[in-house]
Amino acid sequence: MKILNIKVILSIVVVLFINGCALAQPKVDHDSILRTLQKYDPSLKRNHFVSTSVDLNDDKCADSIVLMNRHSRYCGSRGCVMLVMVCQDNELKPIGKISYVSPIVSLSKQKTLGFKNIDVVVRPKGVAPYQATLQYNGKAYPVSALFAKPIKRRNLDRILFQAR
Repeated sequence: MKILNIKVILSIVVVLFINGCALAQPKVDHDSILRTLQKYDPSLKRNHFVSTSVDLNDDKCADSIVLMNRHSRYCGSRGCVMLVMVCQDNELKPIGKISYVSPIVSLSKQKTLGFKNIDVVVRPKGVAPYQATLQYNGKAYPVSALFAKPIKRRNLDRILFQAR
């Protein structure tokens, strides 16, 4: 009986390890993200942003995309700051701080250097709004949606945020 129990336990451990060690993932709920963000700006409050959990690089570890809103000091007339945080060493680490993001954001099925592209609507001054895709460059996503590659059509995986 003891040998059977040891085999069962070992099987469970192997499955958890193969599936990305679900036990070692950072929390991506709103309060956990707030605590992470407050390391960079202690003045942030719960109502200053919206966030969603994603898996940007298919490592089975929860990443997060955070879009600041007008209650924060991170918005202007052409959009707000969006943060991209990936799961590394059981923590969420920022790999993108993108300015001028409108509240229409979706995850693309397309990838660049192993990370999913993030599609946004860009509203440049004096030009009609257009759709663009934010591509990972090996270290980060672009610093501004204005630098994103324009696209004619989204290859949509899922909508992350949309204007209300």
